[in-house]
Amino acid sequence: MNVWRSTMVIARRELLERIKSKWFVVMTLLGPLFMVALVVIPALIATRGTSGARIEIVDHTGTIGQPLADKLKILDWHAAVVPAETPQQAELDRIRDDEINGFLTIPADALDGGRILYLGDNASSQVVQGVLQLFVTEVVQKQRAVRLELTDAQATGMLARVNVVAEHSTGEAKGSSGLGAFFIAYILAFILYMVITLYGVAVMRSVVQEKTSRVMEFLVAAVKPGALMAGKILGVGGAALIQITVWLGIGALALAYRSELLSLFGIEGGGAALPPLAFAEISVVLVYFILGFFFYSAMYAAVGAMVSSEQDTQQVQMPVTMLLVIGVMCLQVISNDPRGSTSAAMTMIPLWSPMLMPMRYVLGGATLGEVAVSLAILLVSTVLVVRAAAKIYRVGVLLYGKRPSVRELLRWLRY
Repeated sequence: MNVWRSTMVIARRELLERIKSKWFVVMTLLGPLFMVALVVIPALIATRGTSGARIEIVDHTGTIGQPLADKLKILDWHAAVVPAETPQQAELDRIRDDEINGFLTIPADALDGGRILYLGDNASSQVVQGVLQLFVTEVVQKQRAVRLELTDAQATGMLARVNVVAEHSTGEAKGSSGLGAFFIAYILAFILYMVITLYGVAVMRSVVQEKTSRVMEFLVAAVKPGALMAGKILGVGGAALIQITVWLGIGALALAYRSELLSLFGIEGGGAALPPLAFAEISVVLVYFILGFFFYSAMYAAVGAMVSSEQDTQQVQMPVTMLLVIGVMCLQVISNDPRGSTSAAMTMIPLWSPMLMPMRYVLGGATLGEVAVSLAILLVSTVLVVRAAAKIYRVGVLLYGKRPSVRELLRWLRY
């Protein structure tokens, strides 16, 4: 049996073994829903969890407490002004006994910049922090206007909300929501990270399971180790490619009909803030996924060949996983300045370009020429990594016992 035919037989086996699984079908169809739920559900819980918050206001100015309580009641908060001489310990006891969620202390010099302090069991909520910051600021500013003897019209004009909107644009007259563009690009990068990690680890575990069960000895007797490794990577990668293509297709359809979908939930006009997902962007994501998967799955296959048990993989795979984690930690760098020199350099490094360049391209920070250069670097690096991994795989796949040392690995690479 020639090498190519052997590779295809192994790849077909690995592919069918995965796509015939019920869990593969379920996750392929429900994956996009789960990702949306990860964003929507915590936000809904956070928002609804703050409605009905019970707070008391200790106002030492005599002018801020009641207007603030009235504004908070608009959000269904239970806000009450208590006497200024109420001791702090009494309020803390009420929090401990779950009679209130927290209390706000307004000092006598609050209008002059005094420190307004909120203590409560819900102070960690960003929604609570945002509401208090907004409403307290509005009430304090209005009382300052009263102290300056401004008319109601003057105070209203001075304190009118400033309408600032940030739209993402790379030169087009019409931009899209900056937050929406970041959201789409971040989700794409996270999907790439998640799929490359999950299926790369699947390649490693498949090698370890066959090695520990001694099935590997029969496989190597029938096919060459290089063809075996290539078949595993192609088969598992094919399953991953099917899944990510379905996810991207569903995502593109959802963005194309975003206004209609949002209207089903009673949200009118919100879909315009989200940028569409074009065919070119989907193509870039898929190409980087394919090369990135080969790049990292070859490393994971080599890790599987180096160890003799599942327990050993936990430590040996850590360096490979950390390389991926570093890329995820740099997502904020790309979103902050897609056209910057740091972003340009990071997206040329093959260790992180599979995740970072698609995000940068979607944000309009990379030209097709830069994408081509990055892909060329990634392709050459992938070939080198696959060849090195194949040498380690060829020697290590039939070795059992202790893990090889760095010196032994270097000797395998020269073998």
